Amino acid sequence: MSNPVHIQSFLDGKVPMLLVVDEVLSDWRGEGCFQFPVLLGQVQLKMGWNDDEEGKKQLRSNDPIIREYIRNHPDWYVTRGAHGGIMRRSEKYKKEAVAEAKRKAKEEMNAELDAKVAELKAKAAQAVSAASDNNIVTE
Repeated sequence: MSNPVHIQSFLDGKVPMLLVVDEVLSDWRGEGCFQFPVLLGQVQLKMGWNDDEEGKKQLRSNDPIIREYIRNHPDWYVTRGAHGGIMRRSEKYKKEAVAEAKRKAKEEMNAELDAKVAELKAKAAQAVSAASDNNIVTE
Protein backbone atom coordinates (compact mmCIF):
# COMPACT_ATOMS: atom_id res chain seq x y z
CA MET A 1 0.00 0.00 0.00
CA SER A 2 1.36 3.37 -0.97
CA ASN A 3 1.11 6.35 1.38
CA PRO A 4 -0.35 9.63 0.17
CA VAL A 5 2.33 12.20 -0.66
CA HIS A 6 1.65 14.46 2.35
CA ILE A 7 1.92 11.53 4.78
CA GLN A 8 5.09 10.23 3.15
CA SER A 9 6.71 13.66 3.23
CA PHE A 10 5.85 13.99 6.95
CA LEU A 11 7.39 10.59 7.68
CA ASP A 12 10.45 11.35 5.54
CA GLY A 13 10.96 14.56 7.52
CA LYS A 14 11.17 12.57 10.77
CA VAL A 15 13.79 10.09 9.55
CA PRO A 16 16.86 12.32 10.21
CA MET A 17 15.64 13.00 13.75
CA LEU A 18 15.12 9.29 14.43
CA LEU A 19 18.58 8.52 13.05
CA VAL A 20 20.00 11.07 15.50
CA VAL A 21 18.07 9.35 18.33
CA ASP A 22 19.62 6.03 17.30
CA GLU A 23 23.06 7.63 17.16
CA VAL A 24 22.75 9.20 20.62
CA LEU A 25 21.48 5.97 22.17
CA SER A 26 24.17 3.88 20.45
CA ASP A 27 26.90 6.21 21.74
CA TRP A 28 25.65 5.87 25.32
CA ARG A 29 27.79 3.42 27.30
CA GLY A 30 26.42 4.01 30.79
CA GLU A 31 24.79 1.57 33.16
CA GLY A 32 21.20 1.71 34.34
CA CYS A 33 18.81 4.05 32.60
CA PHE A 34 19.39 6.92 30.19
CA GLN A 35 17.07 9.78 31.09
CA PHE A 36 14.66 11.18 28.48
CA PRO A 37 15.49 14.85 29.21
CA VAL A 38 19.18 14.15 28.58
CA LEU A 39 18.35 12.36 25.33
CA LEU A 40 16.09 15.18 24.19
CA GLY A 41 18.78 17.75 24.98
CA GLN A 42 21.34 15.86 22.92
CA VAL A 43 18.90 15.43 20.03
CA GLN A 44 18.17 19.15 20.18
CA LEU A 45 21.88 19.93 19.91
CA LYS A 46 22.57 17.48 17.09
CA MET A 47 19.52 18.59 15.12
CA GLY A 48 20.58 22.22 15.45
CA TRP A 49 17.40 23.31 17.17
CA ASN A 50 18.27 26.50 18.98
CA ASP A 51 17.47 27.17 22.60
CA ASP A 52 15.02 29.90 21.60
CA GLU A 53 11.22 29.59 21.40
CA GLU A 54 11.31 28.04 17.92
CA GLY A 55 13.82 25.37 18.98
CA LYS A 56 11.84 24.56 22.11
CA LYS A 57 8.68 24.35 20.02
CA GLN A 58 10.36 21.86 17.65
CA LEU A 59 11.56 19.79 20.58
CA ARG A 60 8.13 19.77 22.26
CA SER A 61 6.39 18.77 19.04
CA ASN A 62 8.84 15.92 18.39
CA ASP A 63 9.03 14.67 21.98
CA PRO A 64 6.04 12.27 21.71
CA ILE A 65 7.34 10.93 18.39
CA ILE A 66 10.76 10.21 19.91
CA ARG A 67 9.20 8.52 22.95
CA GLU A 68 6.95 6.35 20.79
CA TYR A 69 9.89 5.44 18.56
CA ILE A 70 11.93 4.29 21.57
CA ARG A 71 8.99 2.36 23.09
CA ASN A 72 8.74 0.34 19.87
CA HIS A 73 12.50 -0.01 19.31
CA PRO A 74 13.84 -3.58 19.38
CA ASP A 75 17.06 -2.67 21.28
CA TRP A 76 15.69 -0.29 23.91
CA TYR A 77 13.16 -0.57 26.70
CA VAL A 78 11.40 2.26 28.54
CA THR A 79 11.09 1.88 32.30
CA ARG A 80 8.91 3.93 34.58
CA GLY A 81 9.29 5.17 38.11
CA ALA A 82 11.79 7.17 40.10
CA HIS A 83 14.82 5.61 38.44
CA GLY A 84 13.13 5.04 35.10
CA GLY A 85 14.28 5.98 31.67
CA ILE A 86 15.68 4.17 28.67
CA MET A 87 17.57 0.94 29.19
CA ARG A 88 18.95 -1.71 26.90
CA ARG A 89 16.58 -4.63 26.41
CA SER A 90 19.46 -7.01 27.08
CA GLU A 91 19.88 -5.46 30.55
CA LYS A 92 16.14 -5.80 31.15
CA TYR A 93 16.28 -9.49 30.24
CA LYS A 94 19.28 -9.98 32.56
CA LYS A 95 17.40 -8.32 35.42
CA GLU A 96 14.37 -10.50 34.78
CA ALA A 97 16.54 -13.64 34.71
CA VAL A 98 18.17 -12.69 38.04
CA ALA A 99 14.77 -11.98 39.58
CA GLU A 100 13.45 -15.34 38.34
CA ALA A 101 16.49 -17.17 39.74
CA LYS A 102 15.98 -15.46 43.12
CA ARG A 103 12.30 -16.40 43.10
CA LYS A 104 13.09 -20.05 42.33
CA ALA A 105 15.80 -20.19 45.01
CA LYS A 106 13.39 -18.70 47.54
CA GLU A 107 10.72 -21.26 46.64
CA GLU A 108 13.22 -24.12 46.96
CA MET A 109 14.47 -22.82 50.30
CA ASN A 110 10.90 -22.44 51.60
CA ALA A 111 10.09 -25.99 50.46
CA GLU A 112 13.16 -27.33 52.28
CA LEU A 113 12.24 -25.40 55.43
CA ASP A 114 8.65 -26.65 55.28
CA ALA A 115 9.93 -30.22 54.94
CA LYS A 116 12.26 -29.75 57.91
CA VAL A 117 9.45 -28.26 60.03
CA ALA A 118 7.16 -31.16 59.10
CA GLU A 119 9.93 -33.64 60.05
CA LEU A 120 10.49 -31.94 63.41
CA LYS A 121 6.74 -31.88 64.09
CA ALA A 122 6.53 -35.58 63.32
CA LYS A 123 9.44 -36.35 65.66
CA ALA A 124 7.84 -34.21 68.39
CA ALA A 125 4.52 -35.98 67.95
CA GLN A 126 6.30 -39.33 68.09
CA ALA A 127 8.11 -38.30 71.27
CA VAL A 128 4.84 -37.15 72.89
CA SER A 129 3.17 -40.39 71.85
CA ALA A 130 6.06 -42.48 73.21
CA ALA A 131 6.07 -40.50 76.48
CA SER A 132 2.34 -41.00 76.94
CA ASP A 133 2.75 -44.73 76.24
CA ASN A 134 5.47 -44.91 78.91
CA ASN A 135 3.24 -43.14 81.43
CA ILE A 136 0.47 -45.68 80.85
CA VAL A 137 2.80 -48.65 81.26
CA THR A 138 4.47 -47.37 84.45
CA GLU A 139 1.23 -46.54 86.25
